[in-house]
Amino acid sequence: MRSLSASDAALSAALSEAIKRYASLASDPYGDEALAGLAVTTTEACTVATALLRSQSLTPFEFAVWFASSGR
Repeated sequence: MRSLSASDAALSAALSEAIKRYASLASDPYGDEALAGLAVTTTEACTVATALLRSQSLTPFEFAVWFASSGR
């Protein structure tokens, strides 16, 4: 495994903290109410979602199964 640059490590830590805060504080983490004021583009959201899936060794199919089972 390659080592992260200082800026990549800082970005990874910040994103990890934001994800953990969202998961622990959102009243409905599968709903969109908590993110209604999110100011990102669709491209930015998909870029991060793709990076998160890859970081966890998940395929789009596995994510689709998870998404479908969330009851939405």
